[in-house]
Amino acid sequence: MKLPKAVVTKKDKKIKNRKKFAVIFVFAVLFISLPLLIFLAFFDKEPIYISPLAKNQTSQVKEIESLLKNKKITYHDISTSKDLSFVIRLEGESTAIIDPSKDIEQQLSSLQLIITQLTIEGKTFKAVDFRFEKPIIKF
Repeated sequence: MKLPKAVVTKKDKKIKNRKKFAVIFVFAVLFISLPLLIFLAFFDKEPIYISPLAKNQTSQVKEIESLLKNKKITYHDISTSKDLSFVIRLEGESTAIIDPSKDIEQQLSSLQLIITQLTIEGKTFKAVDFRFEKPIIKF
């Protein structure tokens, strides 16, 4: 005995088509959004650079620059040496070495006094080193 075929109406076809469309739509949305989410999660971030210098060193350099400007000491540049002291290259090939563990403002005041005193005497120096108990002046 044969079973009668089910009668497929237009309404049933529309429902099947809607289901197919819904499944295709869901897969299309996933297919498009998944790579986008992966890209945003992993590749869109800016790389994180870690500075070899401590954050307080860069702020100390800015502090030294402002103090030098306030004391009207002309300089070419400020760099950091291997022992983390600051080397200030002054005009006339002179250098000043500042110890960051001591009071920077006091060291720069001493540098200003040394520069004015030696200028009055008509002498020039090669380097002033403030890393020790008393400043060392090299001529």
